Amino acid sequence: MASLRQPTANARLGVLGRLILRHPRLLVAVAVTLAILGGWLAATRLVLDADTNHLIAADRPFKIDFDAWLAEFGDLERIHVAVDAGNDDDLAARVVRELVTRLEDRDDLPTVHGWIPGLDQWRLAPRALPDEELAELVRSEPALALLAGPASPAAVLKAGTERLTRLDGPHALQSSDADRRDLGGSGFLLLGALAAAADDIGSEVPDDPVGLGGIRPDRPLQNPGGRLRFIEILPRKEFGSLAAIAEPLAAIRSAIAEVAAAHPGVEIGVTGKPVLQADELATSDADMTRCAAGALAIIAVLLVRAFRGWRRPLLMVAAFAIAFGWTYGAATLLVGRLNLLSIVFMLVLVGVGLDYGVHVLSRWIDRRRDGLSIEDTVDVTMRTAAVGNLFGAATSAGVFLLAILTDFGGLRELGVIAGAGLLLCMVAMNMLLPAMLVLDDRRSSSTTPRVVPPPGDPPPLAQEHAPADRGSAWILGAAAIVTLVLGTIVASRARFQDNLLELQAEGLESVEWEHRVLADSTSASWFAASIADSMGEVERITAAAANEPLVGEVRSVLDLVRPDTPARDRLLQRLASIETIAPPEERSDTDRPIGAEDLRAAAEVAARLADLARLAAVGSASDLAAVAERLSILAEAAIDDPHAVRAAIAAARDRAREAVTAMIDGAAADLRDALPAAVRDRLVSPGGRFMISLVPAEDIWSPEPMGRFVEAIRRLDPGVTGVPITQFESLRDMRSAFLEMSLGAAVLVGFFVWLDFRSVRRTLAVMTVLAIALLWTIGTATLLGVHLNVANFFAIPILIGLGVDGAIHLLHRVDECGDGPLDLGGVRRAVALTAVTTGIGFGSLIFARHRGLESLGVVMAVGSLSCLIATLVILPALVRVGWRGRE
Repeated sequence: MASLRQPTANARLGVLGRLILRHPRLLVAVAVTLAILGGWLAATRLVLDADTNHLIAADRPFKIDFDAWLAEFGDLERIHVAVDAGNDDDLAARVVRELVTRLEDRDDLPTVHGWIPGLDQWRLAPRALPDEELAELVRSEPALALLAGPASPAAVLKAGTERLTRLDGPHALQSSDADRRDLGGSGFLLLGALAAAADDIGSEVPDDPVGLGGIRPDRPLQNPGGRLRFIEILPRKEFGSLAAIAEPLAAIRSAIAEVAAAHPGVEIGVTGKPVLQADELATSDADMTRCAAGALAIIAVLLVRAFRGWRRPLLMVAAFAIAFGWTYGAATLLVGRLNLLSIVFMLVLVGVGLDYGVHVLSRWIDRRRDGLSIEDTVDVTMRTAAVGNLFGAATSAGVFLLAILTDFGGLRELGVIAGAGLLLCMVAMNMLLPAMLVLDDRRSSSTTPRVVPPPGDPPPLAQEHAPADRGSAWILGAAAIVTLVLGTIVASRARFQDNLLELQAEGLESVEWEHRVLADSTSASWFAASIADSMGEVERITAAAANEPLVGEVRSVLDLVRPDTPARDRLLQRLASIETIAPPEERSDTDRPIGAEDLRAAAEVAARLADLARLAAVGSASDLAAVAERLSILAEAAIDDPHAVRAAIAAARDRAREAVTAMIDGAAADLRDALPAAVRDRLVSPGGRFMISLVPAEDIWSPEPMGRFVEAIRRLDPGVTGVPITQFESLRDMRSAFLEMSLGAAVLVGFFVWLDFRSVRRTLAVMTVLAIALLWTIGTATLLGVHLNVANFFAIPILIGLGVDGAIHLLHRVDECGDGPLDLGGVRRAVALTAVTTGIGFGSLIFARHRGLESLGVVMAVGSLSCLIATLVILPALVRVGWRGRE
C-alpha cells in the first residue's frame, strides 16, 4: 500500500486523470448538456411500440408469412366478452343485446358484433342453398319480383291464390311439369310469406317452416356445443402507449358491471389476446412501480449508511441520472423505438449501472480517508476502480450485445440499448463522478480542514480481512459439494417455462375467463390461419383438416356457403337481375283490405293441393299443409279482430319484401360483401383470398400441445400462419437466443478477463466462480419451484455482469496487495454493497402479483446472493490455494 500513498505528479496521471483534475466543471457542463440533448431527442423522436407482434424480427420467415396474412386480412385479434346465462337462451340473448347497445356507438370500438342479424342471413341464403333449392328459388322469379316490389298484402294473397288455383283445375293438365313446378313454387312463396303472420297474433301455430315473411331470429355467436355467448369487439389500439387499449377496455368493463348488476344470475367476463396483454402490462407496471419505490427507499438508506453521508451518494445518483439521459439519446439514434422488452433496460441500468459508481465512490472515500490528496486519489481511482469498471462494463455490455446475433427481434433491440446504456453508465462513473467528487472535495477543503484518521484507526470501509489460508481448502470442498448437488438438480429438474398464461397474476379475471372459454368448447383466442386462393383449395384443406385429430374445429367460408360452380353462378346472376314489379290492380289502385273470406279461400286451395300431394316445387306437401293451417288460423282470427290480423299480415309482407331484397342484393354482391359483417373479415379478405381457421383440439397454452398442433397443421399446409405459429416460433427463438447468449457470454467473459489480467489462471478463476454462481442460482430457483421463462431469463446476463464485475475488482485488489497480507479492504465492502443493492432492487419483485415478475425477483435475489458468496468467499479461497505466493 505504500506505493499508493506516494505523492505523484500530474505527469503520472493519464490523459483522463488530467482532464478530470484540470477541467472538472467543463466535464460536468458537457455531460449535462449531452444528457439534456439525449432527453430532447428521446422526447421528440423516440417511439414507444407496445405491439407484441413487433417483438419478432421482421426477417424471420414465419414473421414474413404472418405480416403478409395481416396485410391481407387485417387485425383479427378481438376482445371476447363471454356471457353465461346457464341454459336460459332468451336471457343470454337479452344480456348480449344490452351490452352491444351500450358499446356499439363508441368511437374507440369500431367493431362490435354479438350476433348475425336475420337480414344478413337472408342476404347469404342464395349462396348457402343446395343447388336444387337455389334452382327452384330462381324458377319462382315472378313471385320474388312481386314480393320485392310495392305490391300490397291483398295483391300478394290474390296472386298466390291464383297460382295454386291454376294447379287445381283443368289448366294443370295442360301444363308441363316445369310449368307446374314454377306455379306451385311461386304460389307457395307468396302465400307462405303472408301465412307467417299467424306467429304475430298469439295463436298456437305449428313449428313447420313458414316462408319469407317469418321472423328470422338473430344467430348468436357461440362455440359449437358450448353454452357461452360471445360478443366480438375490435378496439382501437394505440400502440404508442403501454395502455394500448386501456380506455376502450375500461368502457367495456364498465358496461359489463352495469349489465351484470341488472342481471344477478348472469356471469359476464372479458378475455382474448388483447385483454390478456393489457391486463399483464397493467399488472406488471403496477408491480414494478410499487416494488421499485420500496426498493429505492431501502437502497437509498443503505447507501447513506454505507458511505456515512448523503452528499457523495447523491453525486453518484446525479451522475447516473445524466447517464440515463445519454442512454435515452443513444436509444433514439441506434434503434429509434422502445418495445415491450427493451423498456426493461431501465431496470438493467438501475440494477447494474449504479454498481460502477459504488466501486468508484468506495475507492475514493478509502483513499481520501487514508490521507491521499485529491490528485493522488484520482490517480488511484483511475488505476483501480476505473479499470475494473471498464472491463466489467465491457463484459456486461458485450453479453447484452450478443443478442444482436440472435433471431429474436425484441431481444436484439434490448441488447443494443442495454449494452450501450451500460457502457455509458461506466463512462459516467469513470469520468463524470470523479469530476463531481473533485469539485465537491475542493469546495469542502476550502471551508473545512480535512481530518485524517490516526494510523491505528481502521477506516470504516477499508479494514476487512479474508479468512485464514488454512480454511480455503475447506471452503472449496464445501463449495464443490453444494455445486454437485445443485448441478444434479439442474440436470434433472430445470426447464424453460413456456406457458405464458401461467406467468400471469393469479386471480386475474381475463385469465380465468380464458380457461372457461377453453372448457366451454374450443378456444376463441387461438387459431391458425391457412390461406387459399380458390374455393377448391378451401375444400381440399378443410377436408384434410377435418381428419386431423389435433385440429378441434375447422372454420371456413364453406361453413356458410356452397362451393361455386358455373351452374350456380348462372343462377345467382338470374336472381340478381330480378326487377321489382307491381300487379295491375296495384297500379290501378283497385286494392282492398284482406278479409276472412280471402284467407279461407287461399287456405282451402293450399290444403286441397297438399292433400293431393300434387305440388313439386320449392316447398313439399307438408310445407304447403303448414301454410294452409296458418292461413286458416288467420281467417278465424280475422272474424274477431280483423284490424289485428291485417296489421300482422302487413308486417309479414314487409318482412318478406326485406328478405327478398336482401337475397337479390346478396346474389348481386361479391362473396365477401354477401357474408355477414360479424364473420366476414375472418373468412374472405378484401382482395378475395380465403382463410381457413384451424382451432386446436387441446389447450395449446402449454408447450407440448402447442408443438404437436403446429407440427400437425404444417403437415396440412406448410405455409400456415397465425398466433400459434408466431408464439411457437418466438418461444423457440427465445430459447435459442438464451443458449446462444450463454455460450457467447462464456467466450466473451474469458476474453475480457484475460485481456485485463493477461493471466490464464486468473481467467479460469473468474470463469469458475461465475459458473458456480449461475449454477447455484438456477439450482436454488428450481428447488423453489421457479424456472427460467420469458420474464426472467434476461436475469442471467445481468448476473453475469454482476459476477464478473465483482470478480474483476476483487482481483485488482489482490494485485494491489502484492505479496503482503490479503487485505481486500473497501473492495470487499463495495462488492457486497453492489450485490445487495442489485438483489434488493430486483428482489423486491418477489412481492409482485405478476408471476413472471415474481420469478424474476426470485432469480435475481438468489443470483445476487450466489454471486456475492462466489466472489467474496470462493474466489479468495481459489486465490490462496491456486496461485498466491507462487507467481
